[in-house]
Amino acid sequence: MKAFYLGLLFIILLNSAVCQNQKTDSLRAVYINKTQSDTNRLKALHAIAWSYCYTSPDSANILAKQELEFAQKSNLKKWQANALNLMGILLMNTGTYPQALDYYFKALKLFEESGSKKGMGNCYNNIGLIYLNQSDYIKALDYYLKALKIREEIKDKNGIAHCYNNIGIIYRKQNSYNKALEYYTKSLKLNEEIDDKRAVATCYNNIGLTYQEQKSYTNALEYYFKGLKIREEIGDKKGTSDSYIEIANNYYFQSDCPKALDYFLKGLKIRQEIDDKEGIGNCYANMAELFNKMADFKQAIHYSELSIQISKEIGYIEGERNAYASLSKAYAKIGKYKEAYENYVKFKTLTDSIFNADNTKQLSDMKTKFEVEKKETELKIKAEAEKIIAREEIKRQKLINWSISILLGLVLLSSFLLFNRVRLKQKNKHQQLLNEQQKELAVAVMDTQEQERKRIAEDLHDSLGHLLSTVKLNLQTLPESQKPVLQNSMNLLNQALEELQNITFNLMPRTLEEEGLVAALNELTSKVSSSGLVKIKVLVHDMNRFNLEKQSQFNVYRIVQEAVNNILKHAEAKEITIQLVGQDNHFTIMIEDDGKGFDTGTQKNGRGLKNIVTRSLWLKGNINIDSTPGRGTTITTEIPI
Repeated sequence: MKAFYLGLLFIILLNSAVCQNQKTDSLRAVYINKTQSDTNRLKALHAIAWSYCYTSPDSANILAKQELEFAQKSNLKKWQANALNLMGILLMNTGTYPQALDYYFKALKLFEESGSKKGMGNCYNNIGLIYLNQSDYIKALDYYLKALKIREEIKDKNGIAHCYNNIGIIYRKQNSYNKALEYYTKSLKLNEEIDDKRAVATCYNNIGLTYQEQKSYTNALEYYFKGLKIREEIGDKKGTSDSYIEIANNYYFQSDCPKALDYFLKGLKIRQEIDDKEGIGNCYANMAELFNKMADFKQAIHYSELSIQISKEIGYIEGERNAYASLSKAYAKIGKYKEAYENYVKFKTLTDSIFNADNTKQLSDMKTKFEVEKKETELKIKAEAEKIIAREEIKRQKLINWSISILLGLVLLSSFLLFNRVRLKQKNKHQQLLNEQQKELAVAVMDTQEQERKRIAEDLHDSLGHLLSTVKLNLQTLPESQKPVLQNSMNLLNQALEELQNITFNLMPRTLEEEGLVAALNELTSKVSSSGLVKIKVLVHDMNRFNLEKQSQFNVYRIVQEAVNNILKHAEAKEITIQLVGQDNHFTIMIEDDGKGFDTGTQKNGRGLKNIVTRSLWLKGNINIDSTPGRGTTITTEIPI
C-alpha cells in the first residue's frame, strides 16, 4: 500500500507540473514503463526532478527522495549519489548549509565508490560553493580547484565553466577585480558555446557585480538587466530575485532610494516564496543600509536585527558582518553611542576573520600549487612518450644528464636562496633599527615641541600679557574727561588680550595642567562649538579607573586637537563626536564626523594625520582610520594601560 500511495503521489506531481512539455512527457513515459532497465528509469526520474529544481523546489525534493529510495533498492550507487547531490542543492538554495554539506559528502563518497568522475567534480564544486557562502575562502578554492582538475580531465565544458565562474567570485571577494573579470569572461564564453542560459545569466550578474564594486554603475546595470531578461524567460525564480537585489543595490549607490526600495521589495518577495534564508538575510541587511541612507533609523535597526538573526541561524558570517555595520551606523545616528560602538566592534571582529593577509597568501599558494601540479602532469606525460620512442641507452644517458643537471640546479638554487635569505635578514635588521631610530627621534621632537609650546605660552602670558594688562590699567586711571578719546585704544587692547589668551590656550591649555585631560577636552569643544560652525560633543565612559601621566595626557589631547583641526579645515562636517571609553586593560579614543570623507586607499596623509599617527605610536596605540567619500570619517585608537 505504501508503494502504491508513493507511486500515486508521483503521478499527481508529474501531471500537476506547470512547465510540462514534450520532453518531460517522454521522460515520464520512460520511468513508468517497467520494461525499461532500472538505470534508464532512474535517469528519467533524475532528469524530471532536476527540471523542477529552480521552478518548484518542493516538487523536486519529493522526486529526489523517491529517486534515492529506488536507487537504494536497486543497489545503484551512482544514482543514489545523484539523488543526494540534488537534495543538497535544494537545501543549499534555502541557506541550510550544514545539512547540505552532509548530503554532499555522502554523495561524494558514493561517486568515488562508483568511479563517477563527473559526479565527483559536481560534488567538489557544490562543497566549494557552501564554503564560499560561509566566507571560508581557503576551503572554497581548494574544492573548486579539485573540481576543475577532474572536469579538465574529462573535458566537461559545462563543469569547467562553473569552476571558472566560482573562482572568479573568490577573486572578486578579495578585490582582485581584473582576475575576477578574466575568469567570469572565460566562464561566459564556454556557457555561450554550450547554450547554458541559466549559467550565462549568472555570468552577466557577476560581471555586473564586479563593475559595481569598481563604481562603474552604468556598466553594471547593463549586465544586470541582461541577466534579468534571461532569468525571467527561463522561469528561474531565485536568479530573478538575485537580479532584482543587485539592481536595487546599484540604485542605492547612485542615491536613487525610491527605485532601490522598489527592487529590494520585489527581490524579498520572491526569496520569501522560495524560502531562501541566505537571500532573505542579505535582503534585510541591504534594506537596513537603505533606511539608514533615508534617515529612517527605526526601520534600519529593525531590518539589521532580522538579518543578524537569520544569518546566525544558517552560519552566514558575511551577512552577519554587514548587518552589524548597518546596526552600528543606525545607533550612532540616534545618539546611542555605546550600542553603536559595541556593534562596530562586532563588525570589525568579523571583518578581520574574513579578510586577512594569511587568507590572501593561502589563496595565492593554493592557486600556484594547482598550476604547478597541472604543469608537472603535462611534463610527465611528455617524458613518458619520449621514453617509449628513445632507445634504452639513450634513456639511461638522459637520466644521467638530467640527474646531474638537477643536482647542479639544486646546488645553485640552494646557494641563491641561502644568500638571498642572509641578505633579506640583514636588510630587515637594518630597517628595524632605522624604524626604532625614527621613532625615538619622533618622541624627542614631540617632547621638545611640548616644552617649547609651554615656554612660549608662559612667556607670552607672563611678559606680553602683563604689559598689556598694565597698559589697560593705566588707561583706566585717566580722568573721565579723556576716556572717550581713548575708547578705541581700550577696545583694541581688549581684542589683543583676548587673542593672546587664544594663542596661549592653543600652545598649552592651562586647564590641561591644572584640571586634567577631560576638563581640557571639554574646554576645547566649548571653544570650537561657540563659533556656531559645527556641533561638537565629548562622551566619557569609565575613565576614572585610569591615572594617566602628564605626557600621556598631553599626547591624547594633541591627538584630539589635531583631529578636530583637520575636520574643521577639510571635512565640511556639521557634527563631531569624541568618545573616551575605558576597557579592562586599555581605553579607546573614537573621533567621528559626518563630513565628506576621503578615499584612504588613494589619498596621501597630510601633516595632521601623520602627527596623529606619530602620537598614537608613542602611546603604543593601535590606530585605525575608516573613511569613505560621502560617508564621513572615524578615527579609532586603542591605548594600552
